[in-house]
Amino acid sequence: MRGKRRAVASRDQELSTFGSILLGLCESSGARGAALVDQEGETVDYAGRMDPFEIRVAAAEWRLVLNFVRATPFPAWPSTTEIVVRARERSYAIVGLAEGYAIVLELARYCFRVSGRALAQAVQELEREAGLQTVERASAPPRRRWARVRVQTAGEDKSRPEAVWIEGAWNPVTILGRYRRADLGRREVGYLARLPSGAEFSLVREPFDRWFADELA
Repeated sequence: MRGKRRAVASRDQELSTFGSILLGLCESSGARGAALVDQEGETVDYAGRMDPFEIRVAAAEWRLVLNFVRATPFPAWPSTTEIVVRARERSYAIVGLAEGYAIVLELARYCFRVSGRALAQAVQELEREAGLQTVERASAPPRRRWARVRVQTAGEDKSRPEAVWIEGAWNPVTILGRYRRADLGRREVGYLARLPSGAEFSLVREPFDRWFADELA
């Protein structure tokens, strides 16, 4: 994770483990703010650069939108788990979890996509911390465990990995092959990599030099 840590707004409550997970989601996805809310729209915790009151209000309102969509009598709508809304000034994403909980994200202007890998990592960590059941969603393939990682690249070629930071040390990687473009999003590069131990894993570079590993952590 290169570059300086994003500025965060002054908090009105102690940072919990949930808040730390949401902060990681903001940093990995570029979101301005994120909140974990319950079925009533009450914020459990939040993170990001937004004012605490502002993110709480946005989270409560978009949680109600998710309830409204799920109550609509159209096929498949009652089982909706994710909504992304692109507006003129900013965008939002709502991700439903088990037991009525949801993640609400405020995104950058004109944004219409959230990193599925960053979201998968945050969802898994929140479900584990809260003891929630896993909810299948379309943003990431089922049973895949993505985690953001630090990567050393080959000289001037920022898309060619040479080592991955694991357990406090750089571990060299051997590139076994590249993924087809059909398996990746716009401006993404993916590899099948192998560690000196023989373990093989997927390694993907998303825009803004964000790297994710599958089944490594």
